[in-house]
Amino acid sequence: MEMKVLILGLPRTGTQSLADALERLGIGPVYHMREVGKNRHQALWAEALDAKFEGRGEPYNREKFDQILGNYEALADYPAAIFPAELMAAYPEASVILSVRHTEDAWLRSMEDTLWHSHIHAPMPNPSPMAPLSTRYHRHCWGNDLPKHGAAAYRAHNALVLSLVEEQGRKFLEYTPGDGWGPLRKFLGVRDEDVPTGPFPRSDDWVEYKKTVEAERREKEKGD
Repeated sequence: MEMKVLILGLPRTGTQSLADALERLGIGPVYHMREVGKNRHQALWAEALDAKFEGRGEPYNREKFDQILGNYEALADYPAAIFPAELMAAYPEASVILSVRHTEDAWLRSMEDTLWHSHIHAPMPNPSPMAPLSTRYHRHCWGNDLPKHGAAAYRAHNALVLSLVEEQGRKFLEYTPGDGWGPLRKFLGVRDEDVPTGPFPRSDDWVEYKKTVEAERREKEKGD
């Protein structure tokens, strides 16, 4: 299956909604974080991270990525987005979307209330089958200290994607949550009559978790 679109924005930039939107526009299936556990790909992504950051094993190329992504037309979110240079090299035919938040602070707050909160409050040892993978990316992407290093990591990641796109002359769209169908339709060459009539997807597996975190914060503020 041909890889058509690489959504290379970091988590909490609307990647899940974008993935669902692509599928509604006829590009799919889309590989998102939720596919990792479903397909038991944790060990493969851990192997890719070890090769990239620790020099253990062979770096991932198209042949290796196809073990994971060969049956997908697009990808989004972590762990795939940790590999922008590698994926762009592996799939030179694919268009690139960089999803971003309106502000860096908005991204950081969203991360702190979801992935980071879950990580630092996980039991030790963590029995989750996702733990070996999440432990690696928290360590390698922001030195296991998102509040301190997350903003710099966000800037560096986005700058890297932009530089690779410019260097390679790739078809590219920067997309912010709330942009709706229009920019995506034009970018993908979808006819007006083929755009879904309903609202743009607003998908977020973390909704209930965020409500719990916000409730905890309010209770703490009352106590203070």
